[in-house]
Amino acid sequence: MKFIDKFRIGYWNVGVIEKSIESVMSDESYEIRWMKHRYKDRFFADPFLHHQDESHYYILAEELIFAKRKGTIVLLKVNKRTMKLVNRKEIIVDEYHLSYPNFEDGSIVAENYKSGCLSRFVSESGIVKKTKILDIPLIDPTFVEYCGKKWLFGTTKEQEIDSNSKLSIFIEEDGKFIPHYKNPVKFSINSARPGGKFFWFKGELYRPAQNCEHLYGEDIRIMRVTQLDRNNYCEEYVKTISSHSSDRYNLGLHTFNTYDGFIIVDGYECTFQFVQRVINKLTRC
Repeated sequence: MKFIDKFRIGYWNVGVIEKSIESVMSDESYEIRWMKHRYKDRFFADPFLHHQDESHYYILAEELIFAKRKGTIVLLKVNKRTMKLVNRKEIIVDEYHLSYPNFEDGSIVAENYKSGCLSRFVSESGIVKKTKILDIPLIDPTFVEYCGKKWLFGTTKEQEIDSNSKLSIFIEEDGKFIPHYKNPVKFSINSARPGGKFFWFKGELYRPAQNCEHLYGEDIRIMRVTQLDRNNYCEEYVKTISSHSSDRYNLGLHTFNTYDGFIIVDGYECTFQFVQRVINKLTRC
């Protein structure tokens, strides 16, 4: 680690691209509107839409308070017009770090790697119940329905580099997820780790993948799925989505989730600790 890196603080934040996936895939320019909030002691990352109404986005995200050094899952209420954070509610807490909160079949499947497995979290009468769905600690677990089957993608971590470079797939059979015949199906530091929900465009399936070649979560590479069955998996690179042209949070973008007419992303920036202390004092005045 460089000496200067010891004095940096990194922040992720939630953003929205108010364009359809058709526009973005057709190479139209896009602007990212970043969520506005006053928190300086934490970051928000890995955003997935929970629901929306006419005035607000309700977004599931990882919240990591620096002093606690462990992520929890929060529900963020964001004003569509101003992008101001109206309310945050912590909805899932675990003894282990939580992130990447897929909203799947009315429940939340969050990355819970250090627990040693993958679990589903369901809230019933205000009580959150945790159910194991895979005995493998999968990183950035991502589901897709394809050819009548449910598939689960994620990276594993036998060695440190694996979490960003070793992709595995599981197929659901009789309610259980079975490893793909060729696991791990891909080794690549720049397009293995999942970076959001699969999406369809012009009849073809696409997968957002994280590029971690120079920096963790540097940008998203959109991969076209060319083959997915019990015996093989193939994909090809199509384009890169980044936040590098933004005024803020322009060092990284590692989540890309498409919805009807808009896309939810996140972005990364750094500041120095002594600068942040000054900012903290000013915002308390």
